[in-house]
Amino acid sequence: MKAFRKVIALAFALSLAAPAVYGQERAQGQNDDPRQIEVTILGMSCPFCVYGVQQKLKKLDGVTELEVVLETGLATLRLEEDADISNELLQKTVKDAGFEVAKIVRTFESDYPDFERRPGG
Repeated sequence: MKAFRKVIALAFALSLAAPAVYGQERAQGQNDDPRQIEVTILGMSCPFCVYGVQQKLKKLDGVTELEVVLETGLATLRLEEDADISNELLQKTVKDAGFEVAKIVRTFESDYPDFERRPGG
């Protein structure tokens, strides 16, 4: 049990030291103006929460790079050149991981509007 606690403490410390990143080595510096979607997620409280969200979001079509930061609850998805992901799919994917989307903002022109959860909604 003591060893398990040490592993949990180490995982938590590592999550604070550096954000969780998927695929970052792939496109660093290759694209000056990447297509990004920033998703604010409610309810993440530990590194395992971040891991669960990562595992779901990285499977979405068009995602080339993914960063999930526990402290801010922000997931940043970088996409292939012509890719986009609907608000509904993003919300469903995050919900399937056990959490809720508070906000979705794109850094590019999209057919999908930015989304912000209404208070109490």
